[in-house]
Amino acid sequence: MSGDPAAAPEAPTAHGGLAGRFRRGLWLSLLNTLLSRVGTFVMGIVLARLLVPEEFGLYATALVVQGLLLAFNDFGAAAAVVRRSGDVRPMLPTAWTISVVGGGIAFAVCALSAPALSTALGSPHATEIVRFLAINVLLDGFACVPGAMLSRELAQARRLVADLTGTVVNLAVTAVLAFLGWGAWALAIGHVSGTAVVVVLLFILSKHWPRLGFSAEHFKEVGGYGVSVVASSLLLMLAQSVPQMVTGSVLGATALGFFYLASNVSNWPVSIISGTVERVALAVFARARDNGSDLDRASGGVMGLVGVAVLPGGVALALLAGPLVEVVYGHQWIPAALVLSGLAIAAIGRVFADMALNLLLAVGAPLSSALIQLSWLVALVPTTVAAAHLWGLAGIGWAQAVVALFVAVPVHLWGLRRAGIGIVSLVRGIVPSLLSAVVVAVGLVLIRVFSTSPLLSVSLGGAFTAAVIAYGWFRFRHTLDSALLPTG
Repeated sequence: MSGDPAAAPEAPTAHGGLAGRFRRGLWLSLLNTLLSRVGTFVMGIVLARLLVPEEFGLYATALVVQGLLLAFNDFGAAAAVVRRSGDVRPMLPTAWTISVVGGGIAFAVCALSAPALSTALGSPHATEIVRFLAINVLLDGFACVPGAMLSRELAQARRLVADLTGTVVNLAVTAVLAFLGWGAWALAIGHVSGTAVVVVLLFILSKHWPRLGFSAEHFKEVGGYGVSVVASSLLLMLAQSVPQMVTGSVLGATALGFFYLASNVSNWPVSIISGTVERVALAVFARARDNGSDLDRASGGVMGLVGVAVLPGGVALALLAGPLVEVVYGHQWIPAALVLSGLAIAAIGRVFADMALNLLLAVGAPLSSALIQLSWLVALVPTTVAAAHLWGLAGIGWAQAVVALFVAVPVHLWGLRRAGIGIVSLVRGIVPSLLSAVVVAVGLVLIRVFSTSPLLSVSLGGAFTAAVIAYGWFRFRHTLDSALLPTG
C-alpha cells in the first residue's frame, strides 16, 4: 500500500546505525523466540505425561510434511522482498499473488497426496492430521508479504506481538484439547489456531493487507530469484526431515515419537539462536550490502556473535542429554537420550548452514546455495539409512552429526568462498566461540564425573554453560559496530 507510512523507505542511518538496529532487532527477536520456546517447553513437559510416544509420532509425521510444503509455498517471494534494493512497493502486488497462489497449490497437493505421504513416513494413521495441518501452509501464503516487510524494516517489536499472541493461543488450545483426550489432534488444532491468529495480526501490525496484482517484470524478478531460493530451501528442509522420515519408515511410529522429543530438545539452544537470527540475518546482510559495508567483515562479526551462544549451547546439550531427559520428561522417555547427543551436535552445523544460506542470498548467489544443499542431502540419505539399520535410534542421531560436521560445514564454506566471501574473516570471527565450547566441554565432563544425581548435573551444568555464554556475549558484542560500518 503505497500510502502507508510503514511502507515508506527508511531514511539512511548514521555510522553504526545498522549495527544498532541489528542489535535491537536481535534482542527483540531473541525475546520472541525465548517466550515461544519457554511456553512450548512447559507444554511439552505436560503433554509428555498426557500423550504416549505414538501420538507424538503421528503429529511429527504431519510436521514433516508441513515443513516440506512450507519450503516452497511462497516460491521465494518473501526472500525477494527482504533482499530487494530500493523501493520495494511496486513489487508487492505480484509478491502477494505468487505467495497466496503458491500456498493454495501446496495445500491442494497435500490434501491429495496425504495418504501416500503418511504411509511413506511410516505413519499411515496420520493421514487426516497431515491434511488438517496443511491449512498452515495455506495461511502462510497470506503471511508472506507482511512478515517479509517487518523483517525488511527490522521491526521485531511488532513481529514479537504477533508471534507471542499466536503462541499463547496455540498452547491454550492444545492444553485444553489434550486434557479432554483429543490426543495428537490437540497438537494439530492448537498449531493451526495459533497460525491463524498470527496471520491476522501480521496484517494489522504491518499495515499490509492482501492486494493481488501482476507485473511481468516483477514476476520475472521474483521468479528468477525464487526458483533457486525455493530449491535451496526445499533441499535444506529435506536434509532436516530425512532423519524423521528414516526413523518412521525403518523403526516405526513409537521410535519416531522418541525422535520427535529428542529433536525438540536438541533444538532448544540452537533454534533459539537460529530462530532469533533468521528474522534479521537476511535483512542485515542485504542492508550491509546496500550501505557499502565490507561483507567479509560483516559476516564474520554476525557469525561470531551467533557462535558465542550456539557452540557452547550445543556442546552442553550433547553432554547433558541423559540426565536432562530423565529429569525433565521422566524415565519412560529415556530412549530419546540415545539420539539427543548426536542431534545436538548436528544442530550446531545446521545453524551455521542457515546463516551461510542467508549470506549467499544477500550476495545474489541462490543457485550456489541450492547446489550446496543438494550435496548435503546426497551425503545424508545413505548415511542415515545405514546408521538406522546398524545402530538404531542412536545411530540416526550421530549420522546427522557426522554429515553436518564433515560434509555440510566444509561444503558451505566452499560455497561462500566461491561467492566471494572471505573465509579467513569467518574463521576469525568464530574462534572465540570455539574456545568457549572447549571450556564448556571440559567443565561439564568434570561436573558429570563428580555429580551425584541427574538433577545436580543438569543444574550445575546449565548454570556453568549460561555463565560462559554470558561472558562471551559481553566480550564480543561491541565488535559488531565496527563490522557493520560502511567502508570508505
